[in-house]
Amino acid sequence: MLGIVAVIGVIIADGEARVPGGSLFALLLPALFIGLWRRHWAAWVPFTLLAFMALHGARLQQTFEHPLRLRLLAQPDRPVNVGLKARLYPWTEGAELDEARAVAEITELRWGNGGDFLPLMARVKVTLPVGWQLEEAGVYEIAGELSLPKPPMNPGQFDPVDFSLRNGWIAHVLAQKVELVRGERFSPKFHLLYWAEASRQWITEALSLGIEDRAEDKAVLLAMALGASDAAGDDIEDAFRDSGTLHIFAVSGLHVVMLAVVLAFGLRWLGLGKTRTVGWIIGIVFAYAYITGWRPSAARAAFMIAIVLGALRWNRKSDVQNSLGFAVLVLLLWDTHQLFQPGFQLSFLVLWAIAGLAAPMLQRMRVWTELDAFLPPTLASWQQWCGRWCRRQFAALACTSLAAWLGSLPLTLGHFQTVTPVGLLANLLLVPMSGFSIGVSCVSLVAAGAGLSPLQELANWLNAWIARGMVLSAAWFAGLPGANVTLDLRFEKAPPPMEMQVFHLSGGGSAGHVRVDQSHWLIDTGNVPGWRRVLRPFFRHQGINALDGVFLTHGDSAHVGAATLALKMGQPRVFTSVLEPWGLDPKFTSFRLLSDFADEAGVIWSRRQAGDQVPLPGPSAQATLSVLHPLSTDFYDRSDDRGLVMMLQLGRTRVLWLGDAGFITEKRLLERGGDLRCDVLVRGQHPVDPGGQTELLIAADPKVVISTSDSRFLEETIPQRVREHCKMKGIPLFDLEISGSVGISITADGARLRGYRSGEEIFIPARP
Repeated sequence: MLGIVAVIGVIIADGEARVPGGSLFALLLPALFIGLWRRHWAAWVPFTLLAFMALHGARLQQTFEHPLRLRLLAQPDRPVNVGLKARLYPWTEGAELDEARAVAEITELRWGNGGDFLPLMARVKVTLPVGWQLEEAGVYEIAGELSLPKPPMNPGQFDPVDFSLRNGWIAHVLAQKVELVRGERFSPKFHLLYWAEASRQWITEALSLGIEDRAEDKAVLLAMALGASDAAGDDIEDAFRDSGTLHIFAVSGLHVVMLAVVLAFGLRWLGLGKTRTVGWIIGIVFAYAYITGWRPSAARAAFMIAIVLGALRWNRKSDVQNSLGFAVLVLLLWDTHQLFQPGFQLSFLVLWAIAGLAAPMLQRMRVWTELDAFLPPTLASWQQWCGRWCRRQFAALACTSLAAWLGSLPLTLGHFQTVTPVGLLANLLLVPMSGFSIGVSCVSLVAAGAGLSPLQELANWLNAWIARGMVLSAAWFAGLPGANVTLDLRFEKAPPPMEMQVFHLSGGGSAGHVRVDQSHWLIDTGNVPGWRRVLRPFFRHQGINALDGVFLTHGDSAHVGAATLALKMGQPRVFTSVLEPWGLDPKFTSFRLLSDFADEAGVIWSRRQAGDQVPLPGPSAQATLSVLHPLSTDFYDRSDDRGLVMMLQLGRTRVLWLGDAGFITEKRLLERGGDLRCDVLVRGQHPVDPGGQTELLIAADPKVVISTSDSRFLEETIPQRVREHCKMKGIPLFDLEISGSVGISITADGARLRGYRSGEEIFIPARP
């Protein structure tokens, strides 16, 4: 109950977004007196509520309301030159140390390249100079550019701002110069981080011995043992996620509990007494949780194991609910921001559901799991005893899996808009496999410590086959029909009959989504990183499970590199220009790779040329896409010059999609004399043959222009003549680098455009 009260206090303080005032502190003392006087848990409710409100308010003051952040928000959005004096600590990404970054705890700050240092306490993320390594604890002087984390640019995208503030750092420094001012020999935090990294390296080498040539299997084992999921690759992680077994693939409370069970068997076999066994288990599980990144689920499991084993050691009764509440109080006392992490919420809610639901469900299955009530136990055969044991294990696993699935369902819907029914079955197989794998990993580590290399290699070889079986099983479960379903949980008024989203993708990428009633169409896919970071979160946010068609403008990987991933969303048709795939393209190009998944002459792949139309039908709305370029007789070596140029007729709104058309393509469009008039013009950047001719802009006569842009590369920036024409004609220009992605809602009255990041809105009346 006190854990729930603490959660409520943190939520209230976060909703108010206020720092603790004098009145709050004035109430704390009498609340504390009431708790000490009555000596009952209910008497501690006022103090717990007020204390965690004050604590989280103070944490908000250190992050969201920090003066440094407020000053940066009040000035133009560009980096500021600063000088810092700060203690540097290694940066860990999950469980892995990143040598290119560090965490700086600032003590003094200087604005600009000169002047005096002023006292300031803050935590920031530092990107270290190339080749510079953090090897010594101490105070450093840092010169570089200070900036705030960039907000998300597309709907459903990961929010770097909230993530950084919840993790305690408020800004980012791109360091140009780092010098040690004063070394410090005594720095427990610094040395613990490097000890954890050294431990991870030793475990990695121990678990890799003998299976160095099996990179995929080794990566899965390291992801399970250490949380190093990046090495396994996105495809394997997707298989575990889509099968509802991601908690097995990454370090979680399940791994900590399994480790404790293995340790208990091993230490009992060695003949250690209860006192030493409990001490060793508690010490090792806490060390393991710290080495693997101190994830909320692992930390919670370590605390609960310590509580349960401590109760056994001192002959006290342990209670799951009380243990869970104590872990909540301790972890929130350590960092109240953890409450807003999905991992923290899932860890506690799932265990709470298991504690409350699994036992009653198991009780209802006793008729099936126990021996026949009319059969005396002494007369039961060994086959009947074995059958009872198997039924008990299966029932316990099934009830636990169902309870965990029910407990996680509200959060998976709220955070990820996803339901994974197949997880109920997948966990029945993969959880025992993961438990056996952890036991084999412990054998390998013990053998490594004892110098028994043959046993170590045998254990790793067996573990590699277990990992291979887990990956194949997860992929099979994930591929079942209805394995995971994304739901649209946006409780809004009825959506317009047609919508369009022009995404912001970095590095010259481009993609757009068109919805006509319940049909979904994609124009380009971006590259694979863009798909995973932008498009897939958007589909999940919108509840989109399948695409009806994908239009691929040209063979630039920044535009169509993720085409093979798009083909996995249902069975969409693929539309390209009549010139693709280009006969001279090498085998590794995007369209050549796509031909391995879709037959170029089949019904899925459709080639189009100027003059062709593709209907985009819907029950209550009709839309068409007309191809304006190229013709089958065109011959261009550069893919940007072969790109599809399309006119979308969405109701009474016309959208001209130029893509990366350059000077040559725009000249051809003007020479052919087609109707280029549009309401919205969407354009990209040709790398060597810049487009945006004034003649084409006059012919198109757009009411709004949307353009990709990337200021890091000169060839990807919007041409100045486009900016000047829009300014002279009073045409609103959405620069995707500034506005973020642009959503277009289309009704019979017209179209409403809105920049996701800038919030700028424009309404275009429908054409007569």
